[in-house]
Amino acid sequence: MAACALSLAGCADAPPWLIYPGWGTRAFAAQAADSAKDVDATELCERVVIAHNQIRADAKLPKLVVSPRLQAAALAHARDMATRSKMTHKGSDGSNPADRIVAQGYKYRRAGENVAVGTFTTERLMRGWMDSPHHKKNILGSFSQIGVACAIASDGKRYWCVTFGLPARS
Repeated sequence: MAACALSLAGCADAPPWLIYPGWGTRAFAAQAADSAKDVDATELCERVVIAHNQIRADAKLPKLVVSPRLQAAALAHARDMATRSKMTHKGSDGSNPADRIVAQGYKYRRAGENVAVGTFTTERLMRGWMDSPHHKKNILGSFSQIGVACAIASDGKRYWCVTFGLPARS
């Protein structure tokens, strides 16, 4: 792991933390260089959702659908991490992933969260998570929804938050 210093953290215990995946239908371009100069954060997040769904399809699992509420929770946490230049599952207000998801009005049966810091390709981000048992468990978990966010700190580092969820029954 050369100059890129990839840092990852995952959480998938009961209750696991969550986010909805479900952006566009564009093909996943793993070879594309994801640099802040080339691509905006929205497109990067779309690529990450597509990558999650490709991995799930390869494992014969259903696609994740993007949830606006999970998306909002992920974005708030990514921004919080970027502001503090600190990758963590604990928010600056002491919140945990479940707190942040519930604060956005999301009612869940299961939830999960993956976080990362670094500037790298979508392929490298996903490979790092899939090489980590806890992250992989979330990516391949019993979730139906996802939220993905990336915030760029003042030093240019990208802070990622992916939240996974399975909504509560009505």
